[in-house]
Amino acid sequence: MNYLLRFKVVVFFVFAFCLTGVSVYAQKLPDAPRNTIWVSSTASHDVIESRESIAAFADKAKAAGIDTVILYAKELNGHVVYPSKIAPRLLEHRGKKYNPDFDVLAAFIEECHKRGMRLHAAFDIFTEGNKLIPGVGIAFDKRKEWQSIAYDVDEKDRKIKIAPIGEFKQGIPLWVNAGLPEVQNYEISVIREVLENYAVDGVVMDRGRWNGLNTDFSDNSRELFKKYVKDEKLNFPEDIYEIRLDASGKKQIVEGKYFSKWHEWRASVIKSFFARVRQTVKKTKPKVSFESYVGSWYPVYGNDVGVNWASEKHKVSYDWASKDHHRTGYAELLDVLYIGLYYSSNTEAEAVKAGANSWRSVEGAARLAKQITGGATVVHGVINYGDDKLSAEKLAAGTEIIKKETSGVGIFEASHVKRRNMWEPLERVLKTPVAPVKKKR
Repeated sequence: MNYLLRFKVVVFFVFAFCLTGVSVYAQKLPDAPRNTIWVSSTASHDVIESRESIAAFADKAKAAGIDTVILYAKELNGHVVYPSKIAPRLLEHRGKKYNPDFDVLAAFIEECHKRGMRLHAAFDIFTEGNKLIPGVGIAFDKRKEWQSIAYDVDEKDRKIKIAPIGEFKQGIPLWVNAGLPEVQNYEISVIREVLENYAVDGVVMDRGRWNGLNTDFSDNSRELFKKYVKDEKLNFPEDIYEIRLDASGKKQIVEGKYFSKWHEWRASVIKSFFARVRQTVKKTKPKVSFESYVGSWYPVYGNDVGVNWASEKHKVSYDWASKDHHRTGYAELLDVLYIGLYYSSNTEAEAVKAGANSWRSVEGAARLAKQITGGATVVHGVINYGDDKLSAEKLAAGTEIIKKETSGVGIFEASHVKRRNMWEPLERVLKTPVAPVKKKR
């Protein structure tokens, strides 16, 4: 064989090998998520410690019928799992040290894509610290002025006060003020950094909300709210609500004239922020899915944490809502909405029998979510495999209901599936076709 012929043969085999490698590596991904599993970088530290552990996890997830992994790129304490030029890196958590030379996000994307699975990056948006681990998180020191200001009774001394949320005993996340431009710009910059440097298939917002009814009572929020209600003589916070303690020391909320407008304003802040994030996502990488996780207890969600995840066309009829509250709905901004279906009752009948509203069930909350989003977005149900009060059989039944009632099943969270040895039961329920509904004769 002459030199030229030998060269051509070598080139052919190298080219063929490369093509084979590419075809194995770049398997076709699902067009959209269907069965998802969530991975916390702190709870599932053993999963993210090496490429081998990530690959082994991806194999198990794929075998169980999972097509999408949702990895927390930014955790509750504000740390990220990749080398960032903006946010602090997760290098240690409660004695567990992480390899600073290992890019968890990059490895997860590669291993998921090899197996034809999607990888979505989740972000704990408005939390920048964990009160159980004081000092870990930029809102403790570097950005202390970002802390959300709470108006509440401190469980430590039972005194009523307005102060940074880190000064209250109750609560775990160190919340930052969602209405501060500096906070919004920072959180968007972290998301943009991931989009520009990693081939993620989705961006998932978590804790894109306020802590509770008690936040935010900062000077900045007072000025914004004053403009919102067009009242220069605003009595703050009494025009929103006033806290009083009864004879037994129990907290009482006395509603002010702008109580419903307070809920509306807070929800409008979140909606406008989500619109900014969506614009960032679609401008940077148009094909990346923009998604959000919320609690499914809608009848009390809006007045508690100040978020309206329904369609803007849905008229909100609860006592706490203003006549214009529907305008704050953000379902139209999302490609997928994940709802946490964390209930002890699976069916509406079970909930009613237990003395609860029918929506306080997996089935009832899923149906309510579909009703109030009105087709504006795709609804996926998420079930908590970490609830040890629920048996394997109960979880399987709840997962089956989610398959039937929503467009996708989400499993929270990977560490619980492993701890409870649920991979095989999960595979059975995910791979079993949904039973057809029998028509009445």
